[in-house]
Amino acid sequence: MYRKEIILSMGAVEGEWRAATIAVSRLRQHSQSDPGVLVAATVTPADVRACLVNLEPTYVVRMFAVFEEALRDIWRIVYGRKSRPETYTLIQRCAARQHVPADEIDAVHAVREYRNSVVHGGDAPPTPLPNGRSALCKFFGRMPPQW
Repeated sequence: MYRKEIILSMGAVEGEWRAATIAVSRLRQHSQSDPGVLVAATVTPADVRACLVNLEPTYVVRMFAVFEEALRDIWRIVYGRKSRPETYTLIQRCAARQHVPADEIDAVHAVREYRNSVVHGGDAPPTPLPNGRSALCKFFGRMPPQW
């Protein structure tokens, strides 16, 4: 696996989010003039509004999953570790091995905390997806180039 592949994968998740946002926005507009388009699919206008609101948090979760899984691969393959540390610890230990600056670590933890809020409930401030991708890619850019 290559570091570049993971960074491209995170960018692809952002691209999917952008496409989904356009699609759901257009569906919302279309359904206002033709409500029948939703009836056939047993979808309500409220479902479409909720989908639009929840798209970004959903894609932040997906993007973080790509990041975390790749970091776990590095932990296991590059560093030869058999343990499965909690995500916070995994980030800290990989960062220490690669000398990642504190501000970049903090930015990744902000994305992680937001992801945790989305998945488990909480009040972490939202991380806009482009900012999250930037933080994760910057951090991941400091990981080994290949494993």
